Amino acid sequence: MTIFAEGVRVDRARGIVEVDAEVAIDVGVLEAAACLNKTREHESVVVVRTMPSVVHAALLFAGFKPGTPGAWNEVHFPSGRFDRLELTPPRGELLAIDVRNSSGQCVPLSRWIRGTDGIRAFPPQPWVFSGSRFAVNPRSWNEPGEHYVADYTGQLIGVVTFGDEVIAFDEVLPDRVEFASPEWEVDSSVIPPPGTAVVLVMRAREADAPQ
Repeated sequence: MTIFAEGVRVDRARGIVEVDAEVAIDVGVLEAAACLNKTREHESVVVVRTMPSVVHAALLFAGFKPGTPGAWNEVHFPSGRFDRLELTPPRGELLAIDVRNSSGQCVPLSRWIRGTDGIRAFPPQPWVFSGSRFAVNPRSWNEPGEHYVADYTGQLIGVVTFGDEVIAFDEVLPDRVEFASPEWEVDSSVIPPPGTAVVLVMRAREADAPQ
């Protein structure tokens, strides 16, 4: 395992990326599975201190190819009346993501997520290396050029579809409540207390492999 950056390690031979993290919350609805600190930790399973672009680079170094984030758009009739939502799933290489505690025990990250009904299980390994995107800097920054959007929003591993996730949930969930009520929450019955140090372990998953 090679130290790629502070808090990030890569095993190129085995195609594994590890990212240091800590549990963010133990109750509440979710918009992210992992986010940058001081961004969305009030609605994320874990928080990291590594810039999302660095994790993106580590995945590239480990041999993964990014795709594109998911998207959703409103489609209207010529009259202007709402017709439907057009959903575009994320594309990219499939990932399996586990969390490892200080004792070396690993469980899928998805085990710490459940339906807001408290019963429904989250899909086992639904992660896609979507790769976020670049956008033109806003004028208020007074800095010409572009920025990596996930570094600005903090969205490392998404649950809701903002369209800027480095790693996306393979289902498209609009980020506006008028189109989609919150579906997922942290599983308070199994997740460790907030602040618990863990490691995100990312590896390849074949499309037809057991999750």
